[in-house]
Formats: sequence, structure tokens, C-alpha cells
Amino acid sequence: MSEQLSAFRIKKARRIFDSFSGINSFSFALVTGNTITLYAMLLGANSTVIGLLGAFMSLSFFSIPLGKYGLKRWGLVKTFAHNWTLRNFSLLPLLLIPFFYVRGDLDISLVLMLLSVFLFNFFRGIGLISNNPVIGILSTGKNRGEYIVWLSLINNATALVATLFLAVLLWHGSGVEIYNIAMIVGIVTGTIASLLLYWLPDSGMKSFESTEKPLSLFSTLKVAFANHNLRTFLFSYLVLGLGIGMARPFIIVFCKEVYGQSDGVLTLFTLCSVLGALLMGLVLRLVIDRLGAKPMYIIFSAIVPVSLFFAFAAPAIGAPVASLIFLSLLSAVVNVGFAGQESAAQTYFFATVPRNQLVDMSMLYFFILGGTGVVGAVFGGAFLDFLYAVGFSPVVAYRIFFLVCIVLTGFGIVIQRRLQDLGSYHVRDSLAVLFSPRDMRALTLLRKLDTTRDPERETRLIAAIGTVGSAISVEKLLDHLSSPRFVVRYEALQSVARLERLSPRVTETLLFELENREFSTAALAARLLGQFRVSHAGSLLRLALKSPDYRLVAEAMLALARIGDERAQFLVGQVLVSSNNPFILIHGVRAMEIWHNTSAVPILLDLLRNDYLPAHIADETILTLSELMGVPRRFFYRYEEYIRERDKMNVFIYEEIDEMFSRRKRKDHDFQKIILDFLNDQFADEPFVRWVLDFSRGKTGIFSALLVSVALDADLNRQESFRFFLCFWAVTVFGNPKLIEK
Repeated sequence: MSEQLSAFRIKKARRIFDSFSGINSFSFALVTGNTITLYAMLLGANSTVIGLLGAFMSLSFFSIPLGKYGLKRWGLVKTFAHNWTLRNFSLLPLLLIPFFYVRGDLDISLVLMLLSVFLFNFFRGIGLISNNPVIGILSTGKNRGEYIVWLSLINNATALVATLFLAVLLWHGSGVEIYNIAMIVGIVTGTIASLLLYWLPDSGMKSFESTEKPLSLFSTLKVAFANHNLRTFLFSYLVLGLGIGMARPFIIVFCKEVYGQSDGVLTLFTLCSVLGALLMGLVLRLVIDRLGAKPMYIIFSAIVPVSLFFAFAAPAIGAPVASLIFLSLLSAVVNVGFAGQESAAQTYFFATVPRNQLVDMSMLYFFILGGTGVVGAVFGGAFLDFLYAVGFSPVVAYRIFFLVCIVLTGFGIVIQRRLQDLGSYHVRDSLAVLFSPRDMRALTLLRKLDTTRDPERETRLIAAIGTVGSAISVEKLLDHLSSPRFVVRYEALQSVARLERLSPRVTETLLFELENREFSTAALAARLLGQFRVSHAGSLLRLALKSPDYRLVAEAMLALARIGDERAQFLVGQVLVSSNNPFILIHGVRAMEIWHNTSAVPILLDLLRNDYLPAHIADETILTLSELMGVPRRFFYRYEEYIRERDKMNVFIYEEIDEMFSRRKRKDHDFQKIILDFLNDQFADEPFVRWVLDFSRGKTGIFSALLVSVALDADLNRQESFRFFLCFWAVTVFGNPKLIEK
């Protein structure tokens, strides 16, 4: 089998391997794990024997090096297929157990079981040397992660079916004949799965890919311990493995010995364990690549001692319904921790180890995995037997047992905290994501985005992700800025607007887009830089004022105002005076309103002198002036009425004058005449200015002084709308004299 397989052959091989994985997992669930444990307990096995059976599963990792000899002789696929076939044939002695059981030879029955399980895992270990390379070859390309997750789902789903099948069998009885049926079905389906492996294409790959000569075990240890982070990881993995290796085989035994559950009910707990693993897979596939391996390693590891603490408490003993619920939840949650920390640990391991050392370090990794499983299971069984021997009841014995497991796993978590982050999130931030419906929805949409091959659906998904407003999704969306489709790039950038703050990477991306994407996404980048007040973007935004992209110019003006770059206000004023583009003009006026300083007033007045200024721009400018002058907001509604019915402007101003007279409880007919005369005649400006100066009594503020100084400007006061504004302002000053000091 080669990594140079064509796309067609890979697709065909995947179908074969998918079938193999499903059937193999079905078989594996029937002949290992809790099934064998329950079968052994039926035969009268003590805790030591049960511990040995659990240890044999881990011992398989120590036979992996023997697979190298098989690779040299048979190649990758045949080494896999031969040993998987022998693995299943090694279980045939189990079929003799009913004959010895009927005769009362329980010791012989247990010996046959120990021998079969040992050989099963021995050949399994030799074949495992081919498993990961085969998956690696079949999962080449962009959808590598998707395919690996798909295999995991197949394995867990078919294991669930096998558990349900076993539960149905045990529901009708839990005698030796029922377990024998399960073994027969497991052996037959396992053999079928093994035969499927022979159908995989094989070009004679002899060994793992490696760029260096394989190291000895001593040299491997020397290299591993020279790397501080790898040393820390392996130590934490060792300590955690011991605690988990102790606890894992005895969860089901705890349910039987402490709570007295039947084999049929125990199968329900196995079902819950599988469901826990499925739940873990669904969650982990969404988050591990986004959040990083370290926080997931710590979080899922922490689930183990937390769940074991509840086992330590052993609640609801003697309450059938409550104990059933508790043990179901315990089985599910503790397996979430077991399976999750294993997956996260493997991911962190691959991220830590250099590619040219992967083969040798993987051997060390498997040795630790196998060794801790063996030692943990054997020690756990012997420790429980010792506790029973000294007179402890099952409840007390398991409390002491689980306390040791909690201490070991807790110590492993303490060591984990010293691991390098490798670019991952902090644990606290990762927990926030896991418990955030918004972030989890964003991650779900991101996964759909990663797998879609439809450009239109891609655009819709990006838009949907943007509406979620999750920071974790935006970081990923930025990768789509390299898309050749404008709508994809635009939607990806648009998602930034819903963030609470910008990360350094997002900021750098926006600056790049601003500088290099004229007539594309530069305008949107400018808007976002202003929205988030990125002050160091000022120099690029000032350069953007000279761009031929009018949308970029407009957004740059607003952004400069939002970041408070007053040095750029004069440049924006020059653009306003020289431009006839309504889009630029309307944004420039808005920028002056944001700056809200005295420099904005003369710029806006200069703009109003433009003979070609569109009416709606003039209206916007006058409304902005009213904001700067502190004119009450009701001017907006009066001005709106004026625009609709210009012939009633005298009525509108008269109503304002009458209201002010009523508020001040005095009338000033001279003032009324001055205002109405100026409103209707631009040449009646001198009395208007004289009244303002007399009324201010030398207390005219800067804004008011600027406004009054242009009241005599013929280019401005010839505009009826501007006179309407001046008259309304004067009436407002009459009612509130403090306003003239502004």
C-alpha cells in the first residue's frame, strides 16, 4: 500500500476499510472489555484474575515491535491481515469453556480464558503496527481529519450495536451458554473483518516512514528526556495512565459487587459507556483543532477524578431506581474522561514530537500506554483482594481503591499544567467555549464549512457564522480571505464586526486588507479598524484618503474620526471641499460630527458654500451643525417638517418663538420681527447679527462666534435652509441663553 495511490483507489480502499472498521468494532465489543469481565466473574474469577484480563489488553502494545519483522516479510497490509486473522483464531479455546464449566472445572475454564485473551492481544499488538500507517494513507488530503473522525464514529456506533445485541442476549439469561453465543458471533464477525483487509491495495510498504535510522530503546529514552516538554508530557501520561489503568477494569465490577446489579443491567452500563465515548467524539472533533490539544488533555483528564469522586461517595446504595440512574451516569461520564484524554494526549504527542522521531517515540508512547495499563490493572486487582483479605467490606474497599485512583490522576493533572501551550487556548477560555452555546454553534458551522464543496453553500455558511459573533470562528474565517471569490472574502471579513475585541492576528489581517485590497475589501477593513478604535492604523488610513476607491476614502474618513486622529481632520476637510462624490461627502460630514470639535464647524461651513452640493448633503451638513452647536434634538423633527413643507417655514419658526415666549413668560416683538425678517430675506442679516451680539453681552462661545461670523456671508445666508437653521438656533438661544456660550 502506498501513499501514491490514485484518488479512485483511495476511495475504493476507504469503502473496504470502513466496512472492516464497522465489523471489527462489532466483534471487538463482543469479545473484550466488560463482556470478558462479566464472563470471568460468572466463572468465579477473583479481582486478580480480572486485573490480569484487563492487563492483557495493554500488554498488546509490547508486541508491536515484533510487527517490524512482519513488515519486512509480508508488507503493510498482509502483516495487518495475517495477525488480525490469528487474533480471532486465538479465541477459539473460549468455545471449550462450557464443556469444562458443566463438569465443574472452573480453574481450567479460567486458564483457557486467560490463554485466549493473552494470545488475542499478542497478535493484536503485532498487527497494530500497520493500523495507523494504513489510516494515514487512506486519510491523505484536505479531509484527513474528517475521515479519521468518521472512522471513530463508525467504531463507536457499531460497538453500540454490539452492546445492544449483548444486552438482548443477557436479558434472557446470563448463563455460560449466553456468553458462548456472544463469543461465537464475535469470532465469526472478527474473521470476516480480517478477510476484508486482504482486499486493500498493497504496494509492499515495508516499514514506517522515517528519515533516520531507528533508535534503540535506551537512545529513545535519552532523546525523550532531553526534551523538557516531551519529558513532562510522558511523565504526566505515565501517572495518569496508572490511575486510569487501575480504575478502568473495575468500574463494571464496582457496579456488580457494591450495588449488586445483574449482568443484564451491567450491559446497560456498558451501553452508557459507549454513548459517553460517542459524546466525547462529537465534542472533541469540533474543538480540539480550534482550541488546542493541551486544554482538552487537561479538561478530559479532570473529568476522570471528578467522576471517580462520585464513585468514592457511592450514593444511592439500596435505592434501585436512584442507583440505576447514578451508575448509568457514572459509566457514561467516566468513559468520556477515559476516551477524551486518550485522544487529546495522542494529538498533543504528535504536535510535540518531531516528524523524524515519530516512529521511535511512538514505540515509547505505546510502551507507557501498555505498561500503565498492565501495572494499573494488576495492581488494582491485587490491591482490592488485599483490602478484602484484611476485612474491609466492598463499599469501604472500593472507596479506598477509588481514592488512590483520584490521587494518581489528580497528580497527573498537576504535572499537565507545566506543558507548553503550543498555541492553544487557556483551560479557562476553553471551558468558556465548551459551555457557550454560541461558540459551539459556531464550531459546528465551521465544521460544515470545512467539508462543503459548494461555493454557494460556502458563502451562506460564512454569513451564518458571521451572525453568531464568536471570536473562535472569526479566526478561522480569516483563512477564507484568500478565496478568489469576492463574496466569500467579504463575508469572512464582515464577521469581524460582531466581535467584542480584536485579537492581534485579526488586527494584522485588517491592516493588510486596508493596504492591499483597494476596490475589494479595503473599505470594509477601514470601517472595522475604526469600529474597534485601532489607533495605530492612522497612517494607513491617512494614505487611504488619496485612494481612487471612493468607498475606501469614505470609510477611512469615518475611521480616522473614530480613532480620534485630529491631525487627519484637516486632510478630510480638504477631501470634502474638493470632492463632488455624494458618498464621500456624506461620510465626511458624519466624520466631522464624530470629531465634534471647533475645527469641524468651518469645514462644514465651507462645504455648504459648494454651489453644486446636493440638497440631501446640505441637509445632513446642517443637521450636523445643529449637533455641534448643541441645538435641541427637536430641531431634527422641525427640519424634517420644513423639508416636506417649505412654504410653511414661517409657521414653524413662529411656533418655536411662541413656545419660547410662553416659557419665559414675556414677549419680545422686536426679536420676533428680526427673526422672521431674516428668515424671509437674506439681506436682513445685519439686524440678526446685531441682536446676537447684544444678547450675548460678550459671552459668545467659540461655536457661536463661528456661526455668527458667517451669518453675513452671502454665499451661505442666501440658502433658505441655512437661514432656517440660524433662526431656529437664535430662538433656542433666546429660550436658553447659556447656549450662546457654547
